[in-house]
Amino acid sequence: MLRTIYAMLSNGSHYQDKEVDYEALNVQRNAPRWIKMLRKHGFIATPAAA
Repeated sequence: MLRTIYAMLSNGSHYQDKEVDYEALNVQRNAPRWIKMLRKHGFIATPAAA
């Protein structure tokens, strides 16, 4: 654990667990907001009411 802490401090980097897919978590968290903004700006057509 001390090796990891030393490497992080010397490189100025953050810890990233190799088993976690951070990109997928980011997309999962932000996708609804991105889609909402695309609809707002007219890049995605809103579904017509039946």
